[in-house]
Amino acid sequence: MGFQSGMSKTRLVIILAIFLLLGFMIGILIGRYAICDEDDREGLFLPGVPENLVSEANPDISKKIMDAISPANIEANLRELSLHPHIAGQQRDFDLVKLLKRRFEDSGLQVQITPYDVLLSYPGEETPNSVRLLDANDTVVYDSIHDESNFSHYQDVVPPFNAFSPNALVKGNLVYAGYGRVEDYDWLIQNNINISGNLVIVKYGRIFRGDKVDLAALHGAIGIIIYSDPADCTGLNMGDPRVYPDTWWLPPTGAQRGTIFTGDGDPLTPGYPANDLGYRYTEENVVPPLPKIPCHPIGYGAAYNILKELSGTVIPETSDFIGGLNITYRTGPNFIQNGMKIELNVTTTNKRAKAENVFGIIKGTVEPDRYVLLGNHRDAWIYGAIDPSTGTAVMLEVARVMGDLVKKGEWQPRRSIVFCSWGAEEFGLIGSTEWVEQYVTMLRERAVAYINIDIAVQGNDTFSAHATPLMYNIIHEATQKVKNPNPVEIQAKRPTVYDTWLQHFPWNFTQGDKSVVPSIGPLGSGSDFAPLLQRAGITAVDLRYTYSNKVYKVPSYPLYHTEYETFDMVKGQLDQNFEFHAAIARVGGEALRAIADSLILPFNITNYAAGLEINRQTLDEDYGIEMAENLGNVTYDKLKLVIEGFARDVSEFEVRRNNLNKMNPYALREVNDQIMLLEKAFLHPEGLPTRPLKKHLIFAENSNDAYAGSSFPGLIDLLFQIEKDDKDQWEKVKQHFHVILNAIQTAGFTLREVTKFMSEIL
Repeated sequence: MGFQSGMSKTRLVIILAIFLLLGFMIGILIGRYAICDEDDREGLFLPGVPENLVSEANPDISKKIMDAISPANIEANLRELSLHPHIAGQQRDFDLVKLLKRRFEDSGLQVQITPYDVLLSYPGEETPNSVRLLDANDTVVYDSIHDESNFSHYQDVVPPFNAFSPNALVKGNLVYAGYGRVEDYDWLIQNNINISGNLVIVKYGRIFRGDKVDLAALHGAIGIIIYSDPADCTGLNMGDPRVYPDTWWLPPTGAQRGTIFTGDGDPLTPGYPANDLGYRYTEENVVPPLPKIPCHPIGYGAAYNILKELSGTVIPETSDFIGGLNITYRTGPNFIQNGMKIELNVTTTNKRAKAENVFGIIKGTVEPDRYVLLGNHRDAWIYGAIDPSTGTAVMLEVARVMGDLVKKGEWQPRRSIVFCSWGAEEFGLIGSTEWVEQYVTMLRERAVAYINIDIAVQGNDTFSAHATPLMYNIIHEATQKVKNPNPVEIQAKRPTVYDTWLQHFPWNFTQGDKSVVPSIGPLGSGSDFAPLLQRAGITAVDLRYTYSNKVYKVPSYPLYHTEYETFDMVKGQLDQNFEFHAAIARVGGEALRAIADSLILPFNITNYAAGLEINRQTLDEDYGIEMAENLGNVTYDKLKLVIEGFARDVSEFEVRRNNLNKMNPYALREVNDQIMLLEKAFLHPEGLPTRPLKKHLIFAENSNDAYAGSSFPGLIDLLFQIEKDDKDQWEKVKQHFHVILNAIQTAGFTLREVTKFMSEIL
């Protein structure tokens, strides 16, 4: 008993000692790894948390990416991409799909391809499209040139045409309608010029070509001809008579191709992906409808031979109907010679074809389910050496550089990076729209931002960008890091891309702040950013190097969508050493890296509040009196109140973001999700009142010009259509106005502390 009792005491002492030791060790562990208070910045959040979850991005990677960008590689890319015509749905486009796939794989990227069965449009092969001037006996007086002057000698060049024009032959008198805008038709009507039953001829520029066709049809025209006027595409006003191939000015035979369908995506599957699961409409009942009247583009050489024969009212010299042709501009509809008429014969046909998107993916290490995208479309009307291949050449180089860093083990982004090569963009943003329609639910939850480089270089004077407000500071900061590609600008003490940009486009953006930054325009619907922003709510930017609009007063670069967009033209006229291309690659690459790699998403959401207030002021200047009269001052003033409330929510969020415990991965994820989802808060499930597939209430294109951005677009659509004392229309305005009020307030709620989002009405 005594021995056993001693053993029991010894055992008890040992057990107690073990428990004391364990308690001591647990105390140390608790002290070292216990859950941190929200404001505690010491130590890791939990034991065993990988360090990269809470690590800031490596600042050295930015310089490595920029230093590795090679102008020579971009030049080689462009030469290969633009060697042959590559219209969507044809063999060369499929060859480029294989090229993109191979190049992405060579860079170490994961590759995925998404094919779609879509409706495309091509000119007739046997009978060419034509515009003819006929005398009273139907004898041909003049026949437009069917092809552009071919400097390349390739035989597979698609002749000028407008995609989705109906196949038709029409004859009649001709009305000259300026740029074919609403105000142009208003002027014609005020001057008693009859449009109904006649053809119209209009100049390219100012608005989207498809809107020109729709407006002509709306006024009863039976056909439309669109031409590039020399005032908008030659150097005559600058005393430069030269044309391509000696310079970038358009020759008389040049004719701009392009789609005239005003919808986005495959025309037959609106709202659905164009695969075996999507519902298909017929061409006759599709919404929005395919164009109703035939349309054909011609050069200014052909336009001269037609317009000089018109009689009718002489256009006043002060009118922008006046162009650069050496004629007296008249309205028509009659001709100087009695019985003369115009014949438009369009043999274009629609055809189902395959459109493919190609994706190169770098998987993120910490947040692989968050996607940062950089994209560009691949298809072109002819060679596409500017549009889009400058952008594709740049994208391939950025993908190569980033892929090499990953392969070498020097870098892996925090979030996944997706390089996107879109198919069939020229026919109406088809590839990108179908992809968004197929994956929209996931994209709204996971996609962070989209950088679009449709055209990387269309001039060599200055950088230019269009974006949503969240992207403003990203692009401003990226351009400050990139060396100016123009040595003359460096000598003028403008050493960065930012400096020259600021010189060309100064902008006092932030309300109440006297600081000036480079101007960033609103996004319209002219490229692949549109479906990503307007349907999935992905914040976006479109960037490029461009020409000075003070020197070159042209609506677009003169050779746009013609056969003359060639590699030799780019190298000879725009960027001999491809340094401007490299600058865009560095800006786009740095923006991509910053968004994909930053611990906290680097968007400045204060800019969104400022942007909303600017939009409100613009609305007030244009429609404030009418809005107050018809909605009432109390109701109309609510817009200012909800924007002020949103600004307060933004300010409080920024305080929390600046004081965030960055060692807490859950807190990081929470704040990053709030930032990422802000843009998506402005999506309305029912879409805009007259355009249900456009979901973004703040940013979309003008309904009368798909190129131009419009703030509060649904409201502007309704106000534009309104007639005096139209009570039913004003009720629609009032209803949509309240939709906007609720959306802005709800967007503010998404920024509040996650358990404190409910509050008073305003």
